[in-house]
Amino acid sequence: MNQPQERTITARSGNPVTIRTTDRTTLDLYVTTKADIVVRAPHGTTDTAALELVERRRTWIYRRLAYIAENIPDHPTLHLANGEIFHLFGRPYKLRIVPDNSDSKPVDRFHFTPGRNEIHLHRSHAINPDKARRTLTQFYARQGQEWLKRHGAHITRFTNNPDMPLTTSTRLRANWTTHHPTRGITLHWATAQLPTLLLRELLHRTLGLHTIADTRKLDRTLHTLWTGNLTTATPATPTLPDDHCPDCLAPPHTFHADHCDMARCAFTGRQRYGCHPDCNTIWTGKYPGQEECEEYGFYWHIGPNGYEQCSADDPGADHDFNRLYTVCTWDIATQRMVLPT
Repeated sequence: MNQPQERTITARSGNPVTIRTTDRTTLDLYVTTKADIVVRAPHGTTDTAALELVERRRTWIYRRLAYIAENIPDHPTLHLANGEIFHLFGRPYKLRIVPDNSDSKPVDRFHFTPGRNEIHLHRSHAINPDKARRTLTQFYARQGQEWLKRHGAHITRFTNNPDMPLTTSTRLRANWTTHHPTRGITLHWATAQLPTLLLRELLHRTLGLHTIADTRKLDRTLHTLWTGNLTTATPATPTLPDDHCPDCLAPPHTFHADHCDMARCAFTGRQRYGCHPDCNTIWTGKYPGQEECEEYGFYWHIGPNGYEQCSADDPGADHDFNRLYTVCTWDIATQRMVLPT
């Protein structure tokens, strides 16, 4: 009797597949509760035969992965406190509770500089968790709906019904998506937290289209989406030092994690997106470009007429990353932004 053996290969979708060979005579596969794909096979089974089985069972595998994502969640509880991190399309936004203002929305998002994004929530909504939950879930649903209006048609054009309705809902409970013959596709409001590539992959999966992203990463991310649990309790003090990357938590002088929104491309100096692994950069302990702004005196603040350039000592001064990336160019040799010569 031959001893059982195990090896790992990669499917066409990029997912790792474990092949376990024994004295059995048939070929089969299953998906574990941790979303691992395992092929059970006789000794002598080739990688090609295992991959052909995975491809034939692709639809079943997707259904199984979706079932696992729906039924084994690990959704966080977020705190209604300044500084709590909410994610929108994969980007971290810090919550800021602001005084009520009839001229502004109860909740809105703001992008100030690279790495500084905020969600402003009116204080009258923040003091009541149920009211805050309704306000925030409706906010996510609107953001998701706006994204679908801009990008949905580029995905549905690959189907037999390119004009199908695409909507988001705050009423879905048991599914991330639903697909109705006449009502089209409805997305759970929480899916607006996904990075856009994974959101596209979720739509592709729902429509039975080709894979465009790591399906296991999609399922792992779905496990961790915030689904509305809120508390007013004071969050525990973070144990990580302030000099760690705020997105991927990399310590200073180490490489960013893959898909970190804070990482910059070593070749262009811009945010990494769909880049080669060789272009990853090191987290220095400061925001990318912060040291250059301080060296070149690039600061801004809000003046009587809105945005104004200023000095570091002026009230409300902040690093002017927009000016830095407009005026300067990226120097690959020194891995920093430099002034034009």
